[in-house]
Amino acid sequence: MKTIRITLTKPGAQAACTQQYRVTEWPSDITWAGNRQAFSFPDGTVIEHFGGLDNLQRVAEHFANLCGATYEIEDLGGEAIFAHDIVRGPSDKSE
Repeated sequence: MKTIRITLTKPGAQAACTQQYRVTEWPSDITWAGNRQAFSFPDGTVIEHFGGLDNLQRVAEHFANLCGATYEIEDLGGEAIFAHDIVRGPSDKSE
């Protein structure tokens, strides 16, 4: 499982989102630490997660800009499977 931590920082507040991925498209586990409420969007919505690995850099930058923060992305190790690499057999077909 691949683990990524995204840390948001602005004066007086910090929050970190740790996302774990089995498959690169979407996090399978999301954990927040710190003052997450301080990083809400202009409409008051709180960030839930940063999505898939392919767009992580772009999404983190966009979210940080929206809430007036800086961000740091840390790769904490592990591996995730690309969804295209998953081999499916006849029993996986939907009818």
